[in-house]
Parts: sequence; C-alpha cells; structure tokens
Amino acid sequence: MIRALPTLLFIIWSLSVSVLIIASTVNVFVGSDDLYRWGFNKYQIAARTGINDEQLSEVAKSMAGYLAGSSKSPQLSVSINGQQRLLYNQKELVHLEDVRMIVWLFQLLQMISIAVFIIIGMVLYFRKGTPLLLQGAKIGAAIVIGITGLLVVWSLIDFNSLFYLFHLISFSNDLWILDPTRDYLIMMFPQRFFYDSAIFMVISILVAAIILMIASALLYRIILRSEKSTLNAGAR
Repeated sequence: MIRALPTLLFIIWSLSVSVLIIASTVNVFVGSDDLYRWGFNKYQIAARTGINDEQLSEVAKSMAGYLAGSSKSPQLSVSINGQQRLLYNQKELVHLEDVRMIVWLFQLLQMISIAVFIIIGMVLYFRKGTPLLLQGAKIGAAIVIGITGLLVVWSLIDFNSLFYLFHLISFSNDLWILDPTRDYLIMMFPQRFFYDSAIFMVISILVAAIILMIASALLYRIILRSEKSTLNAGAR
C-alpha cells in the first residue's frame, strides 16, 4: 500500500491537470458577457425579440454575472416592442437556477483541482523532482486531448444527440425544454449559439492542452539532457 502511494498521487495529480484545464476554460466562457453579445449580434436577436441592442448588452452582463455567481438573479425589466415587462418567466428562472448549479460544480472542480495541483504537486516535487511533474502534466494534457477530440468528432457528426444527452444527464427535470415562440431565454440563446460556444470552448481547451503537452515534453528532455551532461562531467 505504501509503495503504491506515489503512483496513486501521480495519477491524481495528472487528473487534476486535466480537470483544471477543462473547468477553468468552461468558467471563463460562461462568465464572458462578450460571448453572449457576440451571439446576440450573429443571430440578430434584437430583430427576433424586439429587444434593442442596448438592453441586450445589459442582458448579457446580467447573465454572465448571475452564472458566475456575482449576482443573485438574472431577471431584468425590458422594453419589448414598446411594452415594458419582465424578461424571464418562472419556468425560465428555475431552469437558470439549475444551470447555475452546474456552473457552480465547474467552479468547485476548478478550486479542488487547483488545491490538488499545488499540494500533491509539492509532495511529488520534493520526492521525485521536476521530471515526474512534467510527465504528469503531459499525461493530463493527453487525457484532455483525447476527451475533447471525441467530443469534437461527436459534435461534427451529430451535435443534436450530444446536446440532448448533456441535458438528460445534467438536469433532473424537463424545464430545459422551452418554447421558442414565447420563452425569451431560448429566443436569445438558440441551439446554434450553444454549438458555436461549444466549438470555441473545445478549441480553447485543445490549444491549451497541446501547448502544455509540447512544453512539458520539451522541458522534460532539456532537464534529462542537463542531468546526463552533469553525470558525464562528474564521471570524468
């Protein structure tokens, strides 16, 4: 059991690298009001809903703040085709609470992975040195590349099934099934927006993982060559 402990710590640390890359990227995108504004512009949400661009900018800011946990409610009073009304109905508000719980889970995973990364990383460093950490980082990045690669292929083949499965797994109710003729949440955030956002996130995750893998591999080789040179110099 004691002999297996370093291996177990190494596996946990490598996985923490994977989780940290994925969770951090998701949290950045979810809390980006610029992403929501981009979607509003691309899909001409102002024309589709009757909500002007200035108000949509406030909607984006409110949504990002709510999902990131900096505001208590996403609800806003807006003017739609000249009539003042509350933007979301009760069903939409409850669904958004469910969404925020998922975002909170990613935030929790990010914090846990940071703690594991630092604490176990220090233990492994003092026991085994930098090369082991670089190997772990490379493995963690490889895991991310594998997972996101599969998701990319699935998305390109049939994004609808992936989108549907995500909702079945993530929510214990059917409040996510909204009416695009009356529910402004789905009017403002159509499925195509989620497809675009998913592609952006996956590309960002892949780029981060690839950079980490290459950097780890290069540093690992440099350190091994340095250590080998030192040993050869000492043998003379």
